[in-house]
Amino acid sequence: MAAEALDIRMARLEGASQQVDQRLATIEADIRDLRGEIRDLRGDMRQQFYWLVGLIVVTILVPIALQFLTL
Repeated sequence: MAAEALDIRMARLEGASQQVDQRLATIEADIRDLRGEIRDLRGDMRQQFYWLVGLIVVTILVPIALQFLTL
């Protein structure tokens, strides 16, 4: 009788460990997806930053250039 109870307990533990394994695999996949999205967002932010810096530089240089051209 004790062996049957032990077998039932072991089966429950095996089932629980399989569920934990499946959940961890899902979490791993989600983290992998998030890393990809973050990488894409960083690329987009970097590109927007370069555009912003370019616009600032042009905004500064155009009045200076116009001042030299009108002399």
